[in-house]
Amino acid sequence: MIMKYMSKVVLFLFVLVYLSSCGGSNGKSQNEAQGEVMVFAAASLTDVLSEIVTLYQKENAVKIKLNLASSGTLARQIEQGGEADIFLSASKSWADYVDSLGFIKQKLRTDIAANELVLIVPLNSQLDSLNINNETDFVSLLGQSRLSIGDPSHVPAGRYAKQSLDYLNVYNGLKDKLLPSKDVRSALMMVELGEAPLGIVYRTDAMKSKKVKIAGTFPEETHKPIVYVAGVCNAKLAAIDFYEFLNSDETLMIWQKFGFKK
Repeated sequence: MIMKYMSKVVLFLFVLVYLSSCGGSNGKSQNEAQGEVMVFAAASLTDVLSEIVTLYQKENAVKIKLNLASSGTLARQIEQGGEADIFLSASKSWADYVDSLGFIKQKLRTDIAANELVLIVPLNSQLDSLNINNETDFVSLLGQSRLSIGDPSHVPAGRYAKQSLDYLNVYNGLKDKLLPSKDVRSALMMVELGEAPLGIVYRTDAMKSKKVKIAGTFPEETHKPIVYVAGVCNAKLAAIDFYEFLNSDETLMIWQKFGFKK
């Protein structure tokens, strides 16, 4: 108990060093009660965060609010004044962008988890297993239909998908067959609803669905490492405490349960 108390004291003293919060918030926002934390998080973290937040709120009198969207959308919101306390990005590049603007506090950033990119098909599809390589004929597999992916312009999963398809030298031939979505969860839904026979999403999203199955995994060398980055934007006590909880051994099994690598 004494050690936990001392830890809280150290955190509180650290907070006093920082007076600015993410998004250029004003003095009133900076002095709000410490009992609420706004988390801007990638849509692909919806399920794992819901469980982590539930566990955290059982032990702490703190309200955790989630703003879930694509990492690019969230980064733009922060840039335009969105008051995030913590930013959880599915893309290192978007985390770097927010960091370059001065919104992430020094030494309060970490690579928090990793993921894999997979090809999904509807549960009733005759395609069961596919070894994805340079010889994979996506055009024939699609026929007259389209490939569901996150919009590569702002959705990290879509960007990783484009990298993989580029690496396999098939992206240019598939441009007219893409069905881009606002985030990775929407890309998954298009396959669930039968709007697309194939989709490229994170393994963690595919695992949660009872309407799709994983047909293949994109080799790691075809895309940049899929790393999730956590950064504190507003160094108030509650935000730092939840950030540390996200990185703690106490949440390790939850991350792994939902298919994330730690």
